[in-house]
Amino acid sequence: PTPAPEHDVAAAVSALAASERPVILAGGGSLAAGPRLLELAELLEAPVITTTNGKGAIPEKHRLSLGADLRLSTAHEFMRSADALLVIGSKVGEAELWGGDITPQGPIVRVDIMRDQMLCNLAPDVEVPGNSAAVVRQLLDGLRATFEATGARPRPERDLREVFDAMDEEGRQWAPDLAALNETIMEVVPDDTILAGDSSQVTYMGSTTFFRAPQPHSLLYMGTYATLGYGLPAAVGAKLAAPERPVVCLVGDGALMFSIQELMTAVELELDLPIICVDNGGYGEIRQNMVDRDIDPLAVDLVQPDWVKLAEGFGATGFPATMDTLAETVRQALATKGPSLVHLKI
Repeated sequence: PTPAPEHDVAAAVSALAASERPVILAGGGSLAAGPRLLELAELLEAPVITTTNGKGAIPEKHRLSLGADLRLSTAHEFMRSADALLVIGSKVGEAELWGGDITPQGPIVRVDIMRDQMLCNLAPDVEVPGNSAAVVRQLLDGLRATFEATGARPRPERDLREVFDAMDEEGRQWAPDLAALNETIMEVVPDDTILAGDSSQVTYMGSTTFFRAPQPHSLLYMGTYATLGYGLPAAVGAKLAAPERPVVCLVGDGALMFSIQELMTAVELELDLPIICVDNGGYGEIRQNMVDRDIDPLAVDLVQPDWVKLAEGFGATGFPATMDTLAETVRQALATKGPSLVHLKI
């Protein structure tokens, strides 16, 4: 892995060592650092918030994880209160921020293997070019040496309950039914599950927040391009690439219809693959956008197939579900050989 120049590392170490309220923003480029990222967070006592590509960079049930909730205004407010922000492997894209401002009160340190990415959207005070696998190790070595030389004691644990509660409350306000739905599913699926999502509200207002990933590469989602139809083929690919891990596809009805033909692929390959279709009758957000602008909803309320019969017609197993029966139905789907489709009407 490409290390960073020593003078850049020294500048970053100086800025981070002087901070009292640092925050780490970890993108997809941070995943190469592996468990050393958590070591760095614990050494600095720095909460870690990730992009969706960086989701699971540290285990999301860890006390320092703020999840992949960069879209929330409460997250923006907390990051602005930081006296140093360390951005690792992220372009800090608009698709992640949803228009928010995360400019901290102190220096911005950015680590990236590509300089043009490091200059995107948030101007750095300190640039550290290099691969995160090497740079995070360099930062750890430099910080440990600095703390030892100055006789600094381990930093006291930060009480993050207030920010956790505020972010959780805001996430639930966006879509309380999708929060409950995701949490019900997460209580049932194994910890090492790969969840494939789509440009569905159930994903970007639900799974990104309420699916607490224990490891990287556990949520498949394409936030930048908002591609409808991604979820099912992504789930098929994930099951082929990691057959030892459970894979679940959780998408909306409108998104699933874009690539429903890939159910045939899953049947042909005899993949054990539960697909949970959350049916709100069509394109829910587009419908709401029209209503908010006093436009009569047009082409957003879809004529629905009989989803259970559709699955059976493909040679898969179909299950109807309600919120009351969802947990038990997902358990049945997980125990079913071959692909299955759970139809959940909300």
